[in-house]
Amino acid sequence: MRILVVTSSHFKEYGGPFTAISQKIKYLNEKNIKNKLIYKSSNNYNYNLDLKPIIEDYDIVHIYGIWRPFLAKVFLIAKLLKKKIVISPLGAMEPWALNQKKLKKLIAWKLYQKKILNSADVVHATCNEEAENLINNSITSKIEIIAHGIEDSQKVLKKETSNKIKKIIFFSRIHLKKGILELIDCWKDLDTQITWQLDIYGPISDKKYYELMLKKIRVNNLENNIFYKGSVFNKQDKDQIFKNANAFILPSKNENFGISIGEALSYGLPVLTTTETPWKLINEYQAGYVFPFSRENIMTYLNKLFLLNDEELYQMGLNSQKLINENYKLNTIFEQYVELYKRLLL
Repeated sequence: MRILVVTSSHFKEYGGPFTAISQKIKYLNEKNIKNKLIYKSSNNYNYNLDLKPIIEDYDIVHIYGIWRPFLAKVFLIAKLLKKKIVISPLGAMEPWALNQKKLKKLIAWKLYQKKILNSADVVHATCNEEAENLINNSITSKIEIIAHGIEDSQKVLKKETSNKIKKIIFFSRIHLKKGILELIDCWKDLDTQITWQLDIYGPISDKKYYELMLKKIRVNNLENNIFYKGSVFNKQDKDQIFKNANAFILPSKNENFGISIGEALSYGLPVLTTTETPWKLINEYQAGYVFPFSRENIMTYLNKLFLLNDEELYQMGLNSQKLINENYKLNTIFEQYVELYKRLLL
């Protein structure tokens, strides 16, 4: 079994997809399964790849992403070489995503993208909601649902007993779809007696949005309550940030998975996020609060979280880790990918 993994761009600032792909390559290497990762660009450097001899050397081509001409070219060559093809759209077929650059995507959809997806051996979705959206967009290829795995944080939870200021963290890209401006709007109306601060971490995907974020913090006199801490990619630094936090929030308008949510849960953090993410299990496990995206709901559930005492936060954190251990163990998830690849080669 020889696996070629293909994506258009591969760099840390890409967030969840970078993590998911990197973890998969590591797992395949550990299991001595021949694999290769190729991509068109990384950190503003474009590679000129001779694709045909690369693709010829592999049994299965797993393409992460859609729309990009590079990915369409890989698909076409793989198809001509009669290779098995798996495509992971990475949330690109979600309603919110389709409404961004809508006309351009509609043209690409009619010209080539629908045909590509319907000619793949398997289209991979990370959750039931993503699979339903693929079906609603007339995708007739076989759809396999496999979540992303979450690495065990190894964090042992301890009860908080101090009266220090607590930290709720946002750890994701600085981008319109992440709901940061609405979060800041809510913060200015919170009770001034709250003993929580908001720390924002993430690469800047949208410079104008980032500038708006800073302006909103400044205009609302929140410089002592909300802090933008920049991008963090170093594993040890990230580990410390999550270990020192008390809760996590991602009020996103659209996520096909949201790896940072899973990471926060693995560290035993209560999580606030939206029903626009596939994390409804959080409510079932009482590991935080999941709610429809709106400014009013963000406000409501922030207040609910901030009213919890230390014992309640501790129990919610235990529930968070239980959720991950029972549903998203890294090796269990990657075993599902390997089984999928084996079935394709029968």
